[in-house]
Amino acid sequence: MVNVVGNAVLAIVLGIGLAVVGFVPAAAVAYRRRGSFPLGRILLLLAAAIYAVALWTYTLVPMPEAGSFTCAGTQIHAFGFVGDILRVRAEVGTRALLTSAVFLQVVLNIVLFVPLGFFVRAIAGRGVVVAGTIGFLTSLLIETTQLTGIWGLYPCAYRVFDVDDLIINTAGAVIGSAISVLFVRHRTRQTPATVTMGRRIVGMIADLLIILGSGTPLVVAWRAWQLYGLDVPFDEVPATTQFWLLWGPPIVLQTVAVLGFGRTVGEWVVGLRATASSGVWWRRLVKLLAGVGGLTLLLMADFPGSGLLLLGFVAATLLTLPRTAEHRGLSNMLAGMQVRTVRPT
Repeated sequence: MVNVVGNAVLAIVLGIGLAVVGFVPAAAVAYRRRGSFPLGRILLLLAAAIYAVALWTYTLVPMPEAGSFTCAGTQIHAFGFVGDILRVRAEVGTRALLTSAVFLQVVLNIVLFVPLGFFVRAIAGRGVVVAGTIGFLTSLLIETTQLTGIWGLYPCAYRVFDVDDLIINTAGAVIGSAISVLFVRHRTRQTPATVTMGRRIVGMIADLLIILGSGTPLVVAWRAWQLYGLDVPFDEVPATTQFWLLWGPPIVLQTVAVLGFGRTVGEWVVGLRATASSGVWWRRLVKLLAGVGGLTLLLMADFPGSGLLLLGFVAATLLTLPRTAEHRGLSNMLAGMQVRTVRPT
């Protein structure tokens, strides 16, 4: 029971992290294909991310300490579970069979892959054949990972490779796809002629994630090289280099985007463009400083009162968003730039 709860918590935490990482590309695809990214679809993608991590946690976690387990065998006889169920039924009867470990194992394996078939239709718009194929390949990856001891991490398998799991899991994905027909209806969405509040908010969230996350991979890679490649002590890793690796990429990305193209990375993600009839260059500079540029500088700042300035900046941006034409927001308003939607491709 402890493992079940622990795996669920781990799946939720890591799933949310995965959803955050995938938010920007998912929004970009949604606005180019449908012209919208509604809250329902955001929650659907969040659920899919949590489910994807749950597949890993419930099939491979907990991982034992080396030398603390006995090498597991293999079960390569297809449909062996049918004989096991019939044998248990003959021994204990139909009613007791429904609560037996043999029967429940099959049911739980099916249930584990039912959401996969549902998400394949709900997110990708694909049917039973694709769901079954993805279910089989996903199950094969899991079983092979178990068989190889997580690809050589362990000297042998710590969980049984079972060919019946391939069959049962694939069936679960097919069943999930069939059930999803009752709930999933794909409709063609029209691009809104006006800039909606939701679109602007998604764009701002995308900008914030770009600012906070675009330099993170560089920092992680650099710290790993310092700690494990050069054996630099943890507290002696140069802080200045790390600081600029973290904040340099978002500064460059957003500056090039705004000064070069007139819109932030987030506005590009949600299919918005900002235009001005005259004074393009100085207007873009004002937009940069009053928008993502100013936000980045305040996030970087570390002086008395910087936190209050940051809160005031964010509050002013959010308060002006619903009060400006086309929901231009503070930066576009001060720069005198108009915001328009871009037709999806």
